Amino acid sequence: MGGRDVNVYANDGHVFVTPPPPSAPPNPFRKLFAKLESEAEEDRVLTSYIRQLEVYTRRVENEEVIGLEEKLRLGNRQHQLTIARALKENVYADIKANIFSPTYQLIVATLMSKVHERFDTNIRPLIKAGVDSAHIDKMVSEQITLPISNELDDCPQFGDVSLDYVRGMLFFLTGNCHIRWD
Repeated sequence: MGGRDVNVYANDGHVFVTPPPPSAPPNPFRKLFAKLESEAEEDRVLTSYIRQLEVYTRRVENEEVIGLEEKLRLGNRQHQLTIARALKENVYADIKANIFSPTYQLIVATLMSKVHERFDTNIRPLIKAGVDSAHIDKMVSEQITLPISNELDDCPQFGDVSLDYVRGMLFFLTGNCHIRWD
């Protein structure tokens, strides 16, 4: 053997009679996790909103699960059960349909935190004080439903359903143990 018939590859001073094996293709999971890490670094705010949404979409820990129907009954609001179920299910369906949209998660987390905070601050003390249901309903409308739905009215995606969407969030949060009416 010699001359042009020899197929020799030099690599770091070593002589190979055959070419070195091709390098393995990059691990697709490594690339995806790197991308995920990069996205998380780029948007810490979004990550915190997604975590906040998780707070509202799971049931409260260490709280007896009594469900939407029982909570409404305990708050003497069983007359709202049919509409409450429907509105709650609409919100849940929207969350499921948009589960892979970080922007939607940000929107819903922001809305739910507003609804929850306003209920705890403005409505819960009235319920605890024994204020009558008619006044509580009026305050829910004035403090939660109307102001938040007015913010949504500027968004054409909500059309004319923003009022019911906000009400649905109230019942969604009620069903997941975040809001109590008794």
